[in-house]
Parts: sequence; C-alpha cells; structure tokens
Amino acid sequence: MRLLALLLGLFLAANVLIAQEKIPSKKDFSLSSNKHKFFFYWGYNRSSYAKSDITWKGPGYNFTLSDVEATDIKQSEFGPNYYNPLLFTIPQFDIRVGFFLNDKYAIGAGWDHMKYRTKHGSQAKFSGTVDPSVSSEYSSYKSGDMVTIDNSYLKMEHSDGLNVLNFNIERHDVFYSIWSENIGLKLVSGLGLGVAMPWTNSTTFGRSNDDRPHFSGVGAHFFIAPEFVFYKRFFARTTLQGGVVSMWDIAITLKADKSDTHAEQDIWYLERSLVLGYRFYIFPPRN
Repeated sequence: MRLLALLLGLFLAANVLIAQEKIPSKKDFSLSSNKHKFFFYWGYNRSSYAKSDITWKGPGYNFTLSDVEATDIKQSEFGPNYYNPLLFTIPQFDIRVGFFLNDKYAIGAGWDHMKYRTKHGSQAKFSGTVDPSVSSEYSSYKSGDMVTIDNSYLKMEHSDGLNVLNFNIERHDVFYSIWSENIGLKLVSGLGLGVAMPWTNSTTFGRSNDDRPHFSGVGAHFFIAPEFVFYKRFFARTTLQGGVVSMWDIAITLKADKSDTHAEQDIWYLERSLVLGYRFYIFPPRN
C-alpha cells in the first residue's frame, strides 16, 4: 500500500506541475516524440502457471512436491473492489510509472500483483523425509510416491498477492497514426527485474502462517504489448508477459517463529493484462 500511495502521489504531483507549465507544442506531443515524457498506468491481469516444485524445510521435515499444479484467482465481478480506495488492491493488478530516456526507450518502476493457489485435489510427486512426530501421513510416503494435494492440510497460496516490485526497460515503436498523430498504434516491448514480496497464506501439516508480506526472492520477465494511443496523451495497452519468480525464503510460520523454517519455489508464469495510462511532461521542452 505504501508503494501504491507513492506512485499515485507522483502521478497527482505531475499533473499539478503540468498545469503550471506552458503547454508543449504539437510536435513535442507527437507519438514519435517521447524524450523526457513521463507515463503512468493502472490495470488488471490474469495469469497461468507452469507446474513447479515446492520444497518445505523445517524441524523434522525436508521434502519436495514436484510438478505441483496451480491457478490464479478469478477476478471478482465489477463493484467496490475496482473503485473504492480501500479495496481496489484486491483484484490482480499492474501499476507503473515511467520516464522516457529518448524517443524510443523508457524506464519504469512498478508493481505486478498476481495471485497463486495450489490446485486442490491435484497430484504431485513426493521426495524427501518427514518425521512421524510432525506428520504421520507424510512420514509414510517414500520418494516417488504420488501425493494428492489437500489445501486444508498442505497448501501454498500467494492469494493476497504474488507481488513483484520491479523495474522495466522498454522500447516503443510507432506502427500507424492518423489525424496529426492524435490516434495511433504502437508496439511496446521490454524486460524487467525485481524483488518478490509475496503475501503468502500457507498451511503446513494443518498449521497456518500469519498471512503477511515477506521478502522471499527475485523475479525477471519479458513482455510485448500492442498499445492504442488516443488524444496523444492517453493509451490502452494489452500486454503478454512471461517470467519467473524465484523464491528461496517463503514465509510458512508465524512471524514470532525464529526457526529456519521456510519454503522454496520457482514459479514460471504467463500474464495477460489490460491497462489504461496517461503520458505527460513535468517540465515541457522549450519551443
């Protein structure tokens, strides 16, 4: 929420400064003239996940479930979640603010808020060891045995956010424009790196963690996005993004637990998003 407040604050401050500056010329606001412009966007996403291996490590257990299936969470119906400032971080969203270094390349800082849930009733392959005092059921499994996922007993769910706070570098190419570049079509492509801050809701042998955000690892992605620009400043972008979130310290216990108990997981994903954005000058160029 602090990052969201910061990004929204930057956006509002930028518009106040725009109002105080002289209006740029039409040439300065053409689709192909981008140097020193800022941009901001907000929108929503859905994600698909490859099967992954999850390792649980703690007192009396060190085991892995391989090829675990997972899904995201269906977006809620349109309602207060999408416009109430206290609720609109509930859906899966993307938010970013960026700056054009020149006419084609821009950098940006953003927040990808995806959601991840192990698929209840699916099967995964077991390997490792579990002490009978920890779980009589899992201690009976041998390496290679198939386990049926029961989310009430053993669950990995980043349902309050598989959050990746990241930095992008992106390239903008104009394909087509009409009406003095008031309307146009661009192709945006790029890559990004960031840190994973999942808000994990997990259950380990029937015991839940306290559902908190936690620095767990890093993320990397690449993307391609057609972008429709209208009235020069406004745009709608639909993005196809592929990436990986590599986490070696997922929180699975209460915060007060100081033992080295954690989970490890690499998540490969494909994200589809639709965002609406606005580009602007804070300090327009001199004519």
